[in-house]
Amino acid sequence: MTSSRLILKNLPPKVTEQKLRELFSAKGTVTDVQLKYSKDGKFRHFGFIGFKTAEEAESAQKYFDNSFVGQVKISVEPCENLGDVKAFKKHGKGKVESEETKEEIPRKEKNKHLQEIIEKAKNDPKFAEYLEAHKKDAKAIWENDVSTAMGNIDIVEESNKKPEEAMAVPMALSDLDYLRSKIVPLNQQEEFVDEGIESEDEKSKKQEIELITLKVRGLPFSAKKKDIKKFFKPIKLKSLRLPPKVKGVAYIGVITEKEFKLALNKNRSILGGNRITVTKYVKSKEESNEKKEEELPEWKQKEKELEKEESVGESGRIFVRNLCYDTTEDDLQKLFGSYGTVTEVHLPIDKYTRKVKGFATVSFLLPEHAVAAYSALDGTIFEGRMLHLLPAKAKEEKGDNGESLSYKEKKEKSLKKTAGSSHNWNTLFLSQNAIAEVLAARYNVSKQEVLDPSGQHSLAVRLALGETQVVNEIRQFLEEYGVVLDAFNRPATERSKCIMLAKNLPFGTTEGELREIFNKYGELGRLLLPPYGITAIIEYLNQTEAKLAFRKLAYTRFKNTPLYLEWAPVDVLKEIKTDGETVQGGVVTTVDSRVPDVHGVEKEGADEGEIGSTLFVKNINFNTMEGQLKLHFTGCGDVVSCTIATKKDPKNPTKKLSMGYGFVTFSKKIDADKALKTLQRALLDGHALELKRSNRTVDTNVSTGRGANTVGKQTSSKILVRNVPFEATLKEIQDLFKPFGEIKALRLPKKVSGTGSHRGFAFVEFLSNQDAKRAFESLCQSTHLYGRRLVLEWAEGESTVEELRQKTAAKFLPEGPKKKKTKWNNEFDGVLGDE
Repeated sequence: MTSSRLILKNLPPKVTEQKLRELFSAKGTVTDVQLKYSKDGKFRHFGFIGFKTAEEAESAQKYFDNSFVGQVKISVEPCENLGDVKAFKKHGKGKVESEETKEEIPRKEKNKHLQEIIEKAKNDPKFAEYLEAHKKDAKAIWENDVSTAMGNIDIVEESNKKPEEAMAVPMALSDLDYLRSKIVPLNQQEEFVDEGIESEDEKSKKQEIELITLKVRGLPFSAKKKDIKKFFKPIKLKSLRLPPKVKGVAYIGVITEKEFKLALNKNRSILGGNRITVTKYVKSKEESNEKKEEELPEWKQKEKELEKEESVGESGRIFVRNLCYDTTEDDLQKLFGSYGTVTEVHLPIDKYTRKVKGFATVSFLLPEHAVAAYSALDGTIFEGRMLHLLPAKAKEEKGDNGESLSYKEKKEKSLKKTAGSSHNWNTLFLSQNAIAEVLAARYNVSKQEVLDPSGQHSLAVRLALGETQVVNEIRQFLEEYGVVLDAFNRPATERSKCIMLAKNLPFGTTEGELREIFNKYGELGRLLLPPYGITAIIEYLNQTEAKLAFRKLAYTRFKNTPLYLEWAPVDVLKEIKTDGETVQGGVVTTVDSRVPDVHGVEKEGADEGEIGSTLFVKNINFNTMEGQLKLHFTGCGDVVSCTIATKKDPKNPTKKLSMGYGFVTFSKKIDADKALKTLQRALLDGHALELKRSNRTVDTNVSTGRGANTVGKQTSSKILVRNVPFEATLKEIQDLFKPFGEIKALRLPKKVSGTGSHRGFAFVEFLSNQDAKRAFESLCQSTHLYGRRLVLEWAEGESTVEELRQKTAAKFLPEGPKKKKTKWNNEFDGVLGDE
């Protein structure tokens, strides 16, 4: 069984949803319980129950089927999807039509027999005399009965007789006796007429009474309803309302125009020392619409807004209703990801109950995949509940179009737009200003003295060594609190959806300050703030709230600096236990590359074309076939694929109904441009087609990751230092590495004479391997010199003459004769080759 929803039949009359939930929860997690009632509130003795998984539903079905609830044996069966073919055949139209046919045959035979009797009696003078004698008592009944018979219209059977009794007409009964039996007693006629009159009165009473509303202003703040009623006597007020948030105002309602005029006469009168103003109140359309919308639940308001929005084929977004309250973003990512690449899943949660609100929005990279998911999943069962899908509105781009923005504002807007990209930023990045403040606080000197360029060592070296010291302390703190620092050195692949890094914080930032701004968007888990408060790791307990906080706070101003946020690697934090529950970072679900077409048939990859070669076609005739649509566009170029969006026919689920729009993909973008120009508003099957380029979501997941900068295996005591700033001198490199041990050799290769300074890399060789390792481990993490991060690698050891010859021959032999090169030159070639 693949369904996670069950149908319960033959339920006892007094069963409740709570009782069923408690009973069936023994077999799994119950996500939904529904009992079905008729329109007049009568229980129909069946219902539905949903489970988190199909396995739990199957176990419950086997256990509870043919078991007893109270003293009634119930039946438990799997529930089919909405409009499923099997369910349609089982409870379809064929059975209903056969029952109607069985009822229709005896009814026609009975009517035929009655007509024969009436035909015999209509010319009988005794029959006419009988009618005249009973005219006073049953005039309406007899005239109606006879006129119906004379007009060869079927006589309506009596409501108080069974169909079998009505058909059983004794043949020995005379015609006159039969007609006499049709007379309705006088008391019953009066009751029948009275009931009709009462029903009309009830209808008129049920009609809403339209009140004339007046607005009363200038009331004393202490005025109560009884004071206002006394003020308007002898007028009887049908309604009286005092707004709770507005003092001195009241709204009264009267029925008649006379009462309305009497109430207006109270205008400018005195009540409690205040002059009262009474005017007619006319409710504006906007206020009435707003009130109606406020009365609707949130999901109903969403649905009402979405009905006016564009189709799924235009926006590529789907609004999903009736979700289980335990559903996660990963569950929806897995469900919808089988139809194409999902770019975003937005699953709102209630800030008070901390549970999912029961609806979500799913965005696809390609609108075609959204149409496929919409067609296939609407009305299906997911986690015990039947999904209801609707087109969602496209994301609104807020802000100016960019024409009136300054360069700085445009740059900030661009950075905020790509804030969620998988940048492999330097995790332990510290600004030079923050380092200067840390050093000043540590050594109890002023910031000016730290930045004094006239010291013994250069300012750049001083700041670089200070940064190295601070970074090592931060690393030690993070490791003690369960942070896996090696995760930051790997390429940016999987990123957490709950954990983020906050960098470029001002010196001295406190935990309270961070919680104040991040708590606005959701409940926080761990917040790690290393010493000096210049970087932090923040964990949210919910993915949706984490994404909201990231989107709102990235690149915003915090104190006097912009706030840099980055998603942390997926396994950056070890598991911890909070309130008895295990908390981890989010896990990215891998999306299958297989996607179904619009009709739900799975294929290996989508039809490919150039970027911008897919057109969205609207206003397609519902009878138009895909072959006709493809033929219509063939004249503009090679059509790779042509699909028309379809949905299930609610009356006949074995058929598909066209949704009136589709997609046409050309092999080249130039062909799509030609179709836009020549076939716009062109007629096909009597419909003018509307064309526009398909809105494909742009992937802004820009990867700017650097290679891993790890210690690696030490091969010698020599270190290759890359990315050396051209402003750096040999003495500054020496001052930077000298604190870690005695230097044996230091070389800063220069360019060809007369063309500039050094070549941007250096070789530093220590006397011992231990000193070299200590320097490498300290400086490889995050050390900046003149604003450029130094990249360290282990240099190759001493090479033999034969190795040097082979290396040189492999590189230069195809272009000319061998050249004699020294050991240092070969090392330079290797560096330049890597560069």
